[in-house]
Amino acid sequence: MSIEERLNAIQEAIFDGELGEAKMAMKQAMDDDADPVRILSDAIIPAIKEIGVSMEEGDFFMPEVKMSTKVLKEIVEILRPHAIPEEEMATYKTPPWTGEGDIDDIGTYLQTTVEGNMGLSVQEQMGFVDMIATGLDTHEFTPCKIQAKEI
Repeated sequence: MSIEERLNAIQEAIFDGELGEAKMAMKQAMDDDADPVRILSDAIIPAIKEIGVSMEEGDFFMPEVKMSTKVLKEIVEILRPHAIPEEEMATYKTPPWTGEGDIDDIGTYLQTTVEGNMGLSVQEQMGFVDMIATGLDTHEFTPCKIQAKEI
């Protein structure tokens, strides 16, 4: 399987909320010494954007978001030691979630945030992905509003 196929498998598994498939594709990519920057930019961040687009278009709802978020968090934990050098981990901190508004706004927020973070360093991209995963996981979704909880 080529690296492009592995990256596509990671992206699809995150979007589909398929934890086993995502872990297997990530492990295979790591075994093939895939570049962490490429995994972030060509698989993980596009999956986040795809989630945002699907939410905005009304094809993706909170149950799907929660499933994808669980997979995203697991994948990030596998990637983190490869993406951030050990000496930088001591100072690494997940940025606070900044997404607020109606549930429908989150799709737009994810898209615009992804587009604004494509030129960042690996550590900054990792922080962005962590912020999204943590933010979506630690927020209480109600029918009409998203309310921040303390992280």
